Amino acid sequence: MTLAGRAATFALVLFVEKILLSPLVDSHKVDTAQGWDAWARLAQHFGLRFLVSFAIVVAYFTYAHGSAVLSGINVEARGIGVRGRLLALHVVLLFPIAVTLSYLFGGQRVELPFPLVAAFAVTLMAVSVAALLAGLAPWALWRRAASEMGSRWMYAAVGAVIGTAAIVWSQHLWIPTARLTFELVRLLLEPIIPNLQTEAATRIIRAPHFAVSVSRVCSGLEGIGLMAAFTCTWLICLRTQYRFPQALLLIPTGVLVAFTLNVARIAALVLIGNSGHPIVAVYGFHSQAGWIAFNCAACGVAAVSQRISWVSRRPERSERGSESNPTAAYLMPFLAILAAGMVSRAASGHFETWFALRLLVGAIMLARYLPRWSALDWRFGWRAIAVGAAAFGLWVGAAHFILAPRSMPTALTAMSGSERALWIIGRAATAIIIQPLAEEIAYRGYLLRRLVAADFEAVPFRECGRVALLVSALAFGVIHGALWLPATAVGILYGALVIRTGRMGEAVAAHATANTLLTAWVLLGYQWQLW
Repeated sequence: MTLAGRAATFALVLFVEKILLSPLVDSHKVDTAQGWDAWARLAQHFGLRFLVSFAIVVAYFTYAHGSAVLSGINVEARGIGVRGRLLALHVVLLFPIAVTLSYLFGGQRVELPFPLVAAFAVTLMAVSVAALLAGLAPWALWRRAASEMGSRWMYAAVGAVIGTAAIVWSQHLWIPTARLTFELVRLLLEPIIPNLQTEAATRIIRAPHFAVSVSRVCSGLEGIGLMAAFTCTWLICLRTQYRFPQALLLIPTGVLVAFTLNVARIAALVLIGNSGHPIVAVYGFHSQAGWIAFNCAACGVAAVSQRISWVSRRPERSERGSESNPTAAYLMPFLAILAAGMVSRAASGHFETWFALRLLVGAIMLARYLPRWSALDWRFGWRAIAVGAAAFGLWVGAAHFILAPRSMPTALTAMSGSERALWIIGRAATAIIIQPLAEEIAYRGYLLRRLVAADFEAVPFRECGRVALLVSALAFGVIHGALWLPATAVGILYGALVIRTGRMGEAVAAHATANTLLTAWVLLGYQWQLW
């Protein structure tokens, strides 16, 4: 691995260990803690956020610095192996750390001064982290890379402090933002619904047949935060394509668009519920409209800004087709299916009645871009079938412990026989044909190779390394919700298969095999929780 790959591994290991150790901290005692206990909880609460912010800023500064010396150090690490003894020491120290944390923040207590136990825990964690760092690469290599950063460490620390402090003061924005949202929704709906009633004290908007309460989480502040993060990241990544300082106006513009769409979302929620579709409003539209609005706002701001010469150095022209953009050919089918899923869920209630929209959109997009993938090797053999069967077994075994059993949805049983058959056929066709093609093209065809080089189409599958395999599999796992861990393992199986054989068809066939077996398991074994 390069030094950057080792740093990413370091962060990933600590992230996983933080998740595993979190149950040892009794979060219910945060509000009642006093004295040293309260200070320790505050320190770990804000300390973690500072470290995460600090790591992100340092990573960006390293990327933006573009130092030839850093690039040399990064490549130099490829010839250095990891030290297993130090990594083993890191793992061994996790056990006393876990015991100490249970005494500090859990239900147990030890007859020792709290500061002494806390100091012991901090020492153990410092030694464990140092062992992990030294096990991944020699200290001399880390020191050379750190010294090349110069004063940027100080700027990163200042940025992390500001980011951590923002967590505190942003809490005071929830109530006033909710009040403003309430007033704007009221002004928007009063001309449309004559008998509209509002209660400013409780922020309730009451139509004749439906009512909503504009709570703090409905204020739009989360969307504003997401949009601010998106526009900042967009400008950082594409900084050479924009004119500064005028390009900074994209940040408040994106925030304003996001807030406006949130107001429109709540107004639409009231209109849908008042029109006689409360289930669709509450369980469909309400759960999906926020993400749909954010995606529309983010894509709109990004696309429009690149066509305005006042802020963009190279406005995109309409003559640039998707054929000149290989990334679009590999990602658009998958993204279109995700978008269709959001729309179909927003138009449904408890049950996604319009699931066939995913099949229709997916089929159109795959037909549109299929010629673009002609250079890929679509052959497959017995390995694909075997890996698909193994993935099916892993998925069903993990789901047994994670998901509660569920029978056929009531809405599906209430359909007529022909309607129910058509829905099941559409769901099965999407799972067996559309999803394997779209997901494998996106995750294995694009992401796996894009992590190796920008010109990903020129990268043979056999040259993709372990880091690319793990990252692409983790990204694949994240989209599967509660089953993210088995999905990541399955992603590793599919990725390893395509790397070993060099054939895209192997991964698609394995994925299709697993989904075919899963479909049969759902329909014949009445395991509807898997769908």
